[in-house]
Amino acid sequence: MYGFEAVKVGFSWPDLFFGILWMMYKKLWLFAGIIITLFFLLSLIETMIIQSQNSGIQVTINLFLIIFYFVLWFLPAFKGNKWRENNLSNLGYELVGTMQTTNPNLAIINVQKKLH
Repeated sequence: MYGFEAVKVGFSWPDLFFGILWMMYKKLWLFAGIIITLFFLLSLIETMIIQSQNSGIQVTINLFLIIFYFVLWFLPAFKGNKWRENNLSNLGYELVGTMQTTNPNLAIINVQKKLH
């Protein structure tokens, strides 16, 4: 028996503000690694573009880089809780109930009461 975990449905404000740190705290190692790698690759591309001499291409690619940076920043906030739910499922956790609440500890207590 693993115990209980409460997972919020929807947007993750902590993930928006803490990003990779939140993913590592929630043990989403694969997603954190992918995001770190993508940020690193975008940084390399940005460095290469800054060093290039073609200013027309620089403006266009910089626009795309800004868009990709925003996507990398916001995607985990929109998908992080779902990723966490899937990760817990892969670790052997089972969905035993859902409820609408603002307190994850209260959700766990109420689900435990329903099961006993």
